[in-house]
Amino acid sequence: MQVIALVSGKGGVGKTTVTANLAIALGQHRKRVLVIDLDPQNAVSIHLGLDPNEIAGLAREGISPESVFESPFGVNFIPFGNVADDELAEFEAVLRSDPNFIHKGLMALDPKQIDYVLIDTPPGATVFLKQALYAAQKAIAVVLADAASFTTIPKLLSLTAEHTSGRSEFNGLNLLVNQMTEKSVLGQQVRAALYDNYAHIMVPVAIHKDASVAEALAYERPVLQYNPTGKASLDINDLVDWLLIHCEA
Repeated sequence: MQVIALVSGKGGVGKTTVTANLAIALGQHRKRVLVIDLDPQNAVSIHLGLDPNEIAGLAREGISPESVFESPFGVNFIPFGNVADDELAEFEAVLRSDPNFIHKGLMALDPKQIDYVLIDTPPGATVFLKQALYAAQKAIAVVLADAASFTTIPKLLSLTAEHTSGRSEFNGLNLLVNQMTEKSVLGQQVRAALYDNYAHIMVPVAIHKDASVAEALAYERPVLQYNPTGKASLDINDLVDWLLIHCEA
């Protein structure tokens, strides 16, 4: 069972969209996938066909076979759940008191039934990020080719090193560029700067900006089904090919 944390230094980078579509693409490669929504925004539900007003989920039930929902798109998931502010504060207190809450929950599942666990996290330095990194064997940081994302990377690398210190099973963090626009001069300059500074951890695939991603979500379908030959779908499949090589070598 490979556990991968999807992280970001700032919001608005399309991390949850990448998480959901990566999970579906892995499913299309006959991998058994479980997505854990560790982001209070509870947005994974929207991508995987569940009513976002569903109150059941991680914050109330934790991780167990009973808390898993089946997606119509071939993957299983545990939503965060639609919770009130006081319930969220209580759950955060539980996570702060037990840094291995997520890890222990995953270890209680049957590893023979799951090939990949993808953990979606909120942006920045949060207790949720710490929990995900304590549990993961790999992290993928989703960034945009813009200055705002670029400036968050050193802090994200520092947090990752802090939260994975001493964990020999952690195989490092990689940077994934999302919503890449080929015609943007600034975007190309930032992407070049990313490779100049972080070539050793860059995912050699960039997911292009593709209007069909938003259109697919509006039609409540993954982009891989809505437009399987579109740029974003092809990039996501390339991402899966890269991931399978690095996780199963």
